[in-house]
Amino acid sequence: MTLRKFRDKVDTLAFRVVFFLSLALLPIGLIAVNQSRVVTQEAQNRLELSLIAWTDLAATQERELIQGAVGAAEALSAVLPAVRDDPEACFDLLSDYLRKTPRFSLIGFPDAKGQMTCSSAGRAFDFSSNPVFKRMLEEQEPFLIVRSNGRVSGESVIVVLHPYFKDDVFDGYVVISIPHTGVESDNVTDTNLAPLEIVTFNTEGEVLTSSLDLETVEDRLPHDRSLKALTGSGSIAFREFEDNDHKRIYTVTPILENRVYALSIWDGTSEIIEAATFYGPASLFPLLMWLASLVVAYMSLNGLVLSHIKRLRKQMGLFAKERRVPDDAQSSRPAMARELREMEDDFIYMAQSLLQDEASMEEAVREKNILLKEVHHRVKNNLQLISSIMNMHMRKAKSSETKSVLRRLQDRILGLSAVHRNLYQTDNLNHINAGNMLSDVVGQMISVGVAPGTDIKITRDIADITLYPDQAVPLALLTSEAVTNALKYVGTPTKGRPTIDITFAKIGEAEALLRVVNSKGAILLDTDEDGQTGLGSKLIRSFSIQLGAQITIEDAETEYAVNATFKIADFSHEALDY
Repeated sequence: MTLRKFRDKVDTLAFRVVFFLSLALLPIGLIAVNQSRVVTQEAQNRLELSLIAWTDLAATQERELIQGAVGAAEALSAVLPAVRDDPEACFDLLSDYLRKTPRFSLIGFPDAKGQMTCSSAGRAFDFSSNPVFKRMLEEQEPFLIVRSNGRVSGESVIVVLHPYFKDDVFDGYVVISIPHTGVESDNVTDTNLAPLEIVTFNTEGEVLTSSLDLETVEDRLPHDRSLKALTGSGSIAFREFEDNDHKRIYTVTPILENRVYALSIWDGTSEIIEAATFYGPASLFPLLMWLASLVVAYMSLNGLVLSHIKRLRKQMGLFAKERRVPDDAQSSRPAMARELREMEDDFIYMAQSLLQDEASMEEAVREKNILLKEVHHRVKNNLQLISSIMNMHMRKAKSSETKSVLRRLQDRILGLSAVHRNLYQTDNLNHINAGNMLSDVVGQMISVGVAPGTDIKITRDIADITLYPDQAVPLALLTSEAVTNALKYVGTPTKGRPTIDITFAKIGEAEALLRVVNSKGAILLDTDEDGQTGLGSKLIRSFSIQLGAQITIEDAETEYAVNATFKIADFSHEALDY
């Protein structure tokens, strides 16, 4: 869309009303959108709190299992000193305890040197070279780790290690192994709002349990955050988008004294979650109200104002083009507002007044043109009468000089007569066809100045150019003098016929050229002027000044040319005097 078309569209009453109404409704809309955003945010917060609570509920069995293992380790640390140095007694005690708690697969007591001689397995183990156990011996803190292939049980287990201190001196760990086969998540009873998966992990970001496949759990964990980064922040919830805009919601909550955390993975596209988090209707309502307000305002404006203004504009256009008021101007007046009816009444009154005034002016102009044409006609007749009287004087004159002067004067009078003849013959008295006028002047000059049988080749190339009478009169007189001068001095060249070329043409957009050229040689015509020269040149310069033309003379060996270049006056509409 171009800038002009854009301006045309925005520079309308309907656009301006809609624009300013939008500005008026903008604060209310912003308040409504903000309130909708707050309500939606509160709904999202409530949803996140609900999902965190569900996560805590769904991880109940994992919490109880791990808490039970930690509690058992703390309880066994109080009785193990009595049997730690007797492997058989230790085996009997731990085996009996293991039979009573089948959810554990191993109970042992590795000492501070990494040697485990007291265990439910009934044999000794050496962990002194294990790098993980070395780090545990250095830190002397409780640990929960995962072993996909336990050294003792040979299966995937969760290992709970609780430090044992004797007289405030670290003396080893109580180790309890929990097999993954005994970990199940069946605490969620509401199938409409259940997580896709529940994962537990420790503070190191190591996965302890998974309600699905533990081997592929990494593919389902958050991509933008590590599990270790999720520890230490309490209960949180966040969202991620997978491929094809598939949304996942993750909730994390601690389940064991900030040492073990539960992570729930929720389907963000489920109906319950989308219903709680969908922002569309709340934010769309202010927009719909804004659109409804604009539609009502535009329809009201169009029905009450714009349609009547368009009809009134159509009437004005019809009056401007065809000068008539349509017959059905009163058909829709009952539906118009009082102000618009008054506007239409004023227009109809103005149109009828203009029609009457224009009719009067046209009649006055017609009468004026008739009078002006009559004036030009009588001036032309008077000039022709003067020319006839001069003919009578020329016939009675005995001096050739007198005849020559009278003939030149007669030529100038006939030139003026040609101008007035063209003026009263034209339809527009303010404009005159200079081409037709110059053709008459040149034809008249040639018929008078060239005797029958004279062998002169005369070429005329005269264009139709419209001029003001103020320019046409000096142009006709200038042409008359230039053609008379050419007839006076035309000569026969050494080769060819004597020639006279007359050209009147338009140069560019606002200039015209008059060019009169005659051949040089033996003088062909007898002018009877007895050597009198110079007056024609003075008259040419005088008329060129009146015309505003620039005169240039080309005096070559074989020809003589007079060039007159002038600017065509612009046609401006002058105020008419009625």
